[in-house]
Amino acid sequence: MDAVEKRIKIKKKIFSNLNKKLTLLFVIVAIVAPTLGIYFFYIISTSAMPELKPEQINLITMTAIVIITIIAIDAGIIGFLVSRSISKPIKELYKATKEVEKGNFNVRTNIKTNDEIQELSYAFNNTTAALGKMEEERREIESAKTEFLSITSHELRSPMTPMKAQLQMLWNEYFGKLTQEQKESLSIVIRNADRLDKIISDFLEISRIEAARLKFVFRETDLRETVTETVELMKAFANEKNIKLITKIEQLPIIEVDPDRVSQVLRNLINNAIKFSHDNSAVEIGAEAKYDFILFYVKDKGCGLSAENQIKVFEPFYQVEKTAYRKYGGTGLGLTICRGIVESQKGNIWVESKPGEGCTFYFTVPHKPVRETEPIKALFSPRNTIEKKLKEEACIEENKWTEDDFDLIFLSDENANILDCNENLLRRLGYTKDEMLSLNMADFDAIESKEDIINRINQAKKNGNIDFKTIHKKKDGSAILVHETMQYLKDKNVFKCIVKEE
Repeated sequence: MDAVEKRIKIKKKIFSNLNKKLTLLFVIVAIVAPTLGIYFFYIISTSAMPELKPEQINLITMTAIVIITIIAIDAGIIGFLVSRSISKPIKELYKATKEVEKGNFNVRTNIKTNDEIQELSYAFNNTTAALGKMEEERREIESAKTEFLSITSHELRSPMTPMKAQLQMLWNEYFGKLTQEQKESLSIVIRNADRLDKIISDFLEISRIEAARLKFVFRETDLRETVTETVELMKAFANEKNIKLITKIEQLPIIEVDPDRVSQVLRNLINNAIKFSHDNSAVEIGAEAKYDFILFYVKDKGCGLSAENQIKVFEPFYQVEKTAYRKYGGTGLGLTICRGIVESQKGNIWVESKPGEGCTFYFTVPHKPVRETEPIKALFSPRNTIEKKLKEEACIEENKWTEDDFDLIFLSDENANILDCNENLLRRLGYTKDEMLSLNMADFDAIESKEDIINRINQAKKNGNIDFKTIHKKKDGSAILVHETMQYLKDKNVFKCIVKEE
């Protein structure tokens, strides 16, 4: 959390208590001032008029108490109105800034206090108007970029088909016999033409993803067959490096899905796994049925990825360790296209890895297809978003997280029963407090079984804390990918989970 966010939090806390503080101040002043005044008046009057009777003194005292009470009530009301007149416009400005933070640049404030706060309101409205205009221009540029990419890709591809056909005719000596040197030269041209055609095809796919024009043909499918067919298709490539492809496929439900798109993602992940695996090693491909989605994974024993590369690996044109792995070729768009396909169907895709220990790529396919896809920004993620993720990963590795940095917090016992949680967890997962306290972690941890969770709890108890990625299941059946830190509170013998949503 940066310094600006901390200052906002402090200001919010101050202004949330402003009404109470000012009202209390008015009441104190209203009680103390007249009390002192009446006390001195009482001393002077009794000393000056010793002949006053007790009944008269009591009457004066009661009158003084009534006066003080009336003044205190009036002061309290005035204090509340004054404090509210100060805090209300500030609260309005605060709520408006939160809307801007969410990307709503149409928000405006209407503060008429005839002071500096009103001037601040005018400045805020002018700023949001300028931001709104910039956002509109940005969207127009994005649209123009996507359209340009699509048109250019189509125009480039149009001459490619006849050109490749003519090259193949030359190679097959349709126009006459070729010398060995001519064939070698022609083979170089054909390989580069194929590579150029692949680049153009990838650009076309990216443009479809960004314009929400990616085509899906849904049909009832047994994805076990899809995985098996894809693995068989990739075996020829794996045999070149003597890599064994191992499948671990559980019983999967028949769901409505586009099997060709699933196969496309799997082919890309398996292809990368083979590329970056050592010779004579193995690549494991698996699929498991979860609550409302199917989880796929491709696991290799290659070079692995650093934390920075894990974040950037889905970015377009990104080459892991560019100088060392450039020899593998490729456009650097394959994983970006995979991300676009998966996220178009409201799935998740991510990687878990350690340098030198290989990679495991995961992706999910929901049981229910998304027929109307939304545009997905593929070129490129904002630089500050990547830097923020890198910063978060560094904090996780160094265990520098504080509770303020996380979205969700909950406590559990050794059997994974939920003991307590914060309001953010309830809102995000859609449960009431009573419902949440009746759940076990296995009820909303969609990626792991209860046995896996218990093992994780035992590991946290042994090490003090552990970090991991998982998927939380919401009450409505959807799921969210999260990064979770589990801490063992030894003094209470409970486990505290602080969760950052991906």
